[in-house]
Amino acid sequence: MSLLRWKDEYLTGVEEIDEQHRRLFDLVNGIYDMMRHGRGQEAITEALSELFEYTRFHFSVEEKFMADTKYAGVSGHSEEHERLLNQIRDLRCEARDGRIVMSMNEMYFLKDWLLTHFQGPDKGLAVHLLNRAIPVIESVGL
Repeated sequence: MSLLRWKDEYLTGVEEIDEQHRRLFDLVNGIYDMMRHGRGQEAITEALSELFEYTRFHFSVEEKFMADTKYAGVSGHSEEHERLLNQIRDLRCEARDGRIVMSMNEMYFLKDWLLTHFQGPDKGLAVHLLNRAIPVIESVGL
């Protein structure tokens, strides 16, 4: 049983972003499975570190897309990235230091930020990217 189930409604139409979003789903589901099966805090902390690093990578890809295409919403979107990374970093530190034990509260937080970010800011970015790509594709005759 997974916490998150991928649905086609999460697709943005930007293949690289969609692949990374699926990987983020897998990482969060992996943490959920560890929690459900009583894996130790050390293993969960390592998984949170992997989630943090991959999320940072994913956000850097999105921010490069935004910069390269002069996305008007770059400031707000980047601020949300920073806020989300800080929240994941804090969660990882709290787990590492024994200040929290991963529970459904933390899992729902991870689930909510993924779904909210994918279906909100990332959908807007994808529309922008796809609109920018169509004239380029048409100009080269694809």
